[in-house]
Amino acid sequence: MFALLSVALLSTATAGLADAETSRVSYSNCLTDFTITHLDQKTARGAFKKASKDACADERSAMITAMKKDELEYGSTEQEATDYATEEADGVLFSFTDAYSGYMSSNTRPVKEQ
Repeated sequence: MFALLSVALLSTATAGLADAETSRVSYSNCLTDFTITHLDQKTARGAFKKASKDACADERSAMITAMKKDELEYGSTEQEATDYATEEADGVLFSFTDAYSGYMSSNTRPVKEQ
């Protein structure tokens, strides 16, 4: 009985982590497309950073929702879960805005995750 309960709990936790990771990859890949489009258009860094705040809103929302759900399952408060999930999504966005000028100067492009 205990073994079955443990397996069920582990499966639930693993599924939640998979959902969070899948949504993070989806958000990242959307930002990859967004970044490539702006690099091809030779958008200035400041304009890119400003535009990126509204980019991929559905994917960002899905990532925050999935991560928040995981955090709540681990016992975080509603506010802690929201703050954590938002910080994680902000981190994904920051990685693109921070790397943008490097991509511009090296004429390289970000690559989608699998």
